[in-house]
This record gives sequence, C-alpha cells and structure tokens, in this order.
Amino acid sequence: MSGKPSIAVAIVDTDLHVLARQALLHSMRLMEAQGLPFSQVLIYSDRPELWPGLPVIPVPTLRSITDYNLIITRRLADHLSADHVLVIQYDGFVLNADQFSPHFLHYDYIGAPWPNYERNDVGNGGFSWRSKRLVHAVAQLDYPDPSEAEDLFICRTMRDTLERANCRFAPKAIASHFSVEFPAVPYPTFGFHGIFHLPSVYREMPDFLLDHLSDRILKSRSGYLLPGLEVVSPATAKKLQARLAALG
Repeated sequence: MSGKPSIAVAIVDTDLHVLARQALLHSMRLMEAQGLPFSQVLIYSDRPELWPGLPVIPVPTLRSITDYNLIITRRLADHLSADHVLVIQYDGFVLNADQFSPHFLHYDYIGAPWPNYERNDVGNGGFSWRSKRLVHAVAQLDYPDPSEAEDLFICRTMRDTLERANCRFAPKAIASHFSVEFPAVPYPTFGFHGIFHLPSVYREMPDFLLDHLSDRILKSRSGYLLPGLEVVSPATAKKLQARLAALG
C-alpha cells in the first residue's frame, strides 16, 4: 500500500440521533487529535437537520434490523472511497485514539471478540474496522436472509468465502486490543461496543445520556443500563427508574 492509507467513518442511525451524533463527533475529535483525521464521513440518517454541519446520505427511517443490515452490506459499498472504514454506533465508538495501532491496517475486518464461539470469534460489527476490499466483496455476496445480523453473516456464515477472496480477519489478540464488548477487560482499547458500557463512558454527563435515550431503548435495555448508572450516578439511576415507572 503506497502513501498514507485513508480512513472513513460510517454510522447508520434513524432513532437516537443526538447520541449517534455525539458518538461521531467524539470519535472525529479524538482521531483528529491523534493525527488520524477521517478522510470521509458517511452518515446514513432520516433527519439531516439533526446533523448540522455534517454530510448526510438520506435513508428512510429504519423499521427493522434488516434495514440496517442492507445499508451496511449494500449501500456502504456505493459510497466508500477510503481505504478503510470505521463503522460506529451510538453505543460503540472511539475511546482511546492513542491505542490505534498500525497493525489494524493489515486486516480487512476487526471487531471485538465474541466469547461464545470457539472458532470464527472475531468479531462484533457495532464498532468495527473494514477495508474497502471487504466492503465491496460483501456487497457481491448473496445474502438470502438479511435478518441475519450483518456481522454474523460476514464473520461466521461467509468468513471462509471472504478469506478465499483474500480478506484477512484479525486474530483475537488484535481484536481484543481494537475493541471490547463483553466481558470487560483490564486494559485500554481503541474502542468499545455495548449499551452496558455507556454509563461508564458518559460518567461525566450521565443525565445527558439518559435524556437522549428513547423510550423504546429504555424499556428493552434498562437492565443493561441500571447497574452501571447506579455506580456512576445514583441520582441518574433514580431518574431512569422514574421514567420506567411512568412508561408502565
């Protein structure tokens, strides 16, 4: 690879716009400060006005995980021009830009390891590193059941096929340095994914986090949030419980 490789960042969100924008801006700031600015920003959203000053590729409001999967596996290839892309979400973004490693550049896919698989255990797509080669290879694959999580489709169902197309998946040691999902690790990682990490990530502004989580997320994911909020901000944890009570 000649010259300095280019890195894009991509996010798909039509629900938690404020937190998604916060995740993007935070990641952009950290990478810029590390001398690794994103050469391309790809935002897929239904409300361009909620992303002031940022380029938005308009998409309909997502109605299912299938809609998300098809954007990542199909439309991303239509727009990606950088050598690599960092896929982020409102609950998965850059934590420690100083943990970026040049070793990442040698791989076509990196995501946090999955603890429940002995083989093909890399990795989680919510915060993930993908090469342009992999993104375009995935777009050419037959995806018969797009309700299957796109990261499982890429990293488990089609991994052997993609490896035959010369796509390299990072080993667990590299993936564990790149990102953490579950379980927690005692060392700094480049990024993270998982709503249960958010109370710690937002420990300086827990009310901001709670105020911008949708009722849908609170009703379905409060069990992942409450323990962490009770540690970082008992007052915010009580507010969460009050919101849940009001929601019935």
